[in-house]
Amino acid sequence: MKKLYIIRHSKAVEMAPDHSDFNRCLAESGIAKAMAIASHLAQGLTEVDLILSSPACRALETANIFAEKLNYPASGIILQQPLYHFGGVEYAVDIISHVDDDVETLMLFGHNPTFNALSWNLCNEFREGMPTSSVVGITFNTKTWAKAIKKGGKLLTYLTRKNLG
Repeated sequence: MKKLYIIRHSKAVEMAPDHSDFNRCLAESGIAKAMAIASHLAQGLTEVDLILSSPACRALETANIFAEKLNYPASGIILQQPLYHFGGVEYAVDIISHVDDDVETLMLFGHNPTFNALSWNLCNEFREGMPTSSVVGITFNTKTWAKAIKKGGKLLTYLTRKNLG
């Protein structure tokens, strides 16, 4: 069984020092939200096999917070430039379809609107929005990632700061 966690980056500062979108890092409130969500997720998630992240500062910082809470080595986070592009779901689907089938639990860190659309595409049960720091977990009853993205999966979890209580 495959498990996919789609994580939207946490709250970023409004403007980067160089005025670029790519270099917008996390705001203090975003760091706190990411830590709270990651800590909650870590209570029930014992192992992550692979973390892929957009290279944008806010996504990578979010991935690093989750990696720390989940005892995943930060050096093992693989940057995927296509996860930064806002070209649509096809970029993310292509990345997932090429993940080695030995990977059982995969985490993706990136951006909306792509991640919200990806979640809707892969899980008919999920029709919520994805605010910053949100996590959509989906399980797939298959042995390959290529089949997982074609068949779709079942909602495993939906976490936001609001529904943590």
